[in-house]
Amino acid sequence: MACTASSMTVESYPDGESTSCSTPTEESSLLRERRTRRHSFHAARRLSLDYDSDAIYLKVELFLAELERRMRWLEDYRKSHMDQIDAGLKRGYATLEAVRDSCSYASGELMGGGRRRARILVETLEGRYNEALATKETLEQKAQAGIRLMESFLSDMESRANAVRDRGFSGAIDDGWKAVDSGLTHAREVVDEGIEQARRAKDTIRENIDRAIELAREKRLIHYSDLPHPWRVNPHILQGYRFTTSKVECVTSMFTFSNELVNIWSHLIGLFIVLSIAFYFYPLNPNFTLSTKTDVVIAAVFFFAACKCLVCSTMWHTMNSIASQSLMERFACVDYTGISLLVAASIVTTEYTAFYCEPTSRWTYILLTSALGIGGVILPWNPTFNRADMNWARVAFYVTLACTGFAPLAQLSYTRGLDWCLYFYAPLMKSLLVYFAGAVIYASQIPERWRPGLFDYFGGSHNIWHIAVLGGILFHYHAMQQLFAGAFVRAQQECPYLKA
Repeated sequence: MACTASSMTVESYPDGESTSCSTPTEESSLLRERRTRRHSFHAARRLSLDYDSDAIYLKVELFLAELERRMRWLEDYRKSHMDQIDAGLKRGYATLEAVRDSCSYASGELMGGGRRRARILVETLEGRYNEALATKETLEQKAQAGIRLMESFLSDMESRANAVRDRGFSGAIDDGWKAVDSGLTHAREVVDEGIEQARRAKDTIRENIDRAIELAREKRLIHYSDLPHPWRVNPHILQGYRFTTSKVECVTSMFTFSNELVNIWSHLIGLFIVLSIAFYFYPLNPNFTLSTKTDVVIAAVFFFAACKCLVCSTMWHTMNSIASQSLMERFACVDYTGISLLVAASIVTTEYTAFYCEPTSRWTYILLTSALGIGGVILPWNPTFNRADMNWARVAFYVTLACTGFAPLAQLSYTRGLDWCLYFYAPLMKSLLVYFAGAVIYASQIPERWRPGLFDYFGGSHNIWHIAVLGGILFHYHAMQQLFAGAFVRAQQECPYLKA
C-alpha cells in the first residue's frame, strides 16, 4: 500500500473546559486537522519515536489494548444515547469497532504480530478514511496517523459521554474508568522505558559490531570477547574468528586460516565424496541393476538430502562471520533445514525397504516422516530455535526425529517377530551410533570445555560433529545397500509383481 496520512495533532485541555460538538459538515475538516479536547481523566502525552518501527508496533499493541477497554466503557453510552451523536461520530464509532474486531483476529500471533495488527489497522482505516492517510509513505507512518485519528474519535465520544453524565448520567462507570486510565498511563510509561532500553541495547550492539569490524580489519582474526553477543556461540573457542561486512570476503576467507577452516572443508570435501558415490559407485553396485525406478528415486532422495545437508553446512560456516545479524541468522536456519532433510531422507529409505512388499504401510510411514521433515525445515526459522543456549533443544529435536525411524518396530515385531526386526535394523547401528555420539559431543562442547583455547582451530566439538555427520552418511549408504539387497530377496517370494 502506498497510501499515507496527513499530520494530525492530539491536544489536552485542563479540567473543566467546555468541549465543542462535531457536526456532519465538520467531518472533512476533522480529518485534515483535528484538534481534540480530551476528557480530564485522559492524560495526554506526546507520541515519541514516531517512525521507529519497533516503537510504532508497540504503540499499536498498547493502543489496541486501551481501545478495547475504552470501547467497553462507551458501550453503555452508545446503547441509550447514540441518537445524540452526530453522523460524523457515528461513523467514527463504527470505524473503531471495525478496527477492534479486525485486529482481534490477529491477537494470537507471536512472530510479527505487531506488524500484522498495524497493517490491519491501516487497511481498515483506508477503507473508510483514505483521504486521511494520503500523505504518508510507510506502514509505520500510516499506523501512527491512524492511531491519532482514532484517538480523536475516542476523545470526542468520551467528552460527549461526560457531558451526558454531568446532566445526571451515573458517574460510577466514569470513576472506574479513571482508575483504569491511570493504570494505562503507568503502562505507557513502562512501555516507553522498555522501548528506550531496547534502543539503547541496539545502539550498544551496533557499537560492538563497528568495533569488531575495525579489529578484524586490523588483525584479520579476533577473539571471542571481541565478538558482538549475537555472534557468540561457543565460549570455549577463544580465538580465530573472522568478522566482515563483505560477503565476498566471507567466501574468500574459506581459503585462509581461521577456526572455521576445518568445519568448512570437512563438509565441502564430503560433498564431493557423496557426489562420487551417487554418480559413479552406486551405478556400479549390483543392487542398481535390480532396482525399479521407484527404488532408484528413493536412493536419489537420500543422496540429494545428504548433498543438501553438506552444502548448507558449508554455506553456514563460510558466511557466519558476516556482520549482519539478520543475514547470519538466515544462514544458520539454512544449515538446520539441511540436517532435517538428511534425517528424514535416511528414515524414508529404512521405511521403504522394511515394508517393501506392503505398499499401504510403506507409504503411510513415508508420508508421516516426510511431514516431520517438513516441520524440521520450518522450525529453525523460529528465532528461539537458533539461540546459543538452545543447543540441547536442537539436538533433542533431531534425535527425536531420528528415533521416529523406529516407529515401525511395533508393527514389524508383530508381523515378522522381534528377531527379524533386530536382524533388519542391525546394518543401521553404525550410522546411528556415529550420529548420536557426534551429537552428544557437539552439545556438550567437549573437549574444548576441558581446555579452552587448546582446540580453537582443530579438534573442537564442532569439528568432531562434522566428521560424525559425514561418517553417518557413508555408513548409512552401506546400510541402505544391505537393506535393498534383503528387500530384493523378499520380493522374489512375497511381491514378485513389484518387479514387473
